[in-house]
Amino acid sequence: KVLRGGELVLNLYSRLVLRLPGIFHFLSGSSVETNITSHIALIQDSPGDLKLMIKDCSNLLGDFSVKLRKG
Repeated sequence: KVLRGGELVLNLYSRLVLRLPGIFHFLSGSSVETNITSHIALIQDSPGDLKLMIKDCSNLLGDFSVKLRKG
């Protein structure tokens, strides 16, 4: 998403599902979901000197589920 002044809003959604062998197999299938939002901008202090600036970053934990399996 492009905002006025060359600023971008970056939204990342991720889901991590555990698949564990051995003694931790009972936790396999458990998952964590998160949504990360950040405002970023490309700035130039001098000619040829570009910098990526992260203005803020927020993280929202969407879901955390634990599935215990018989072991």
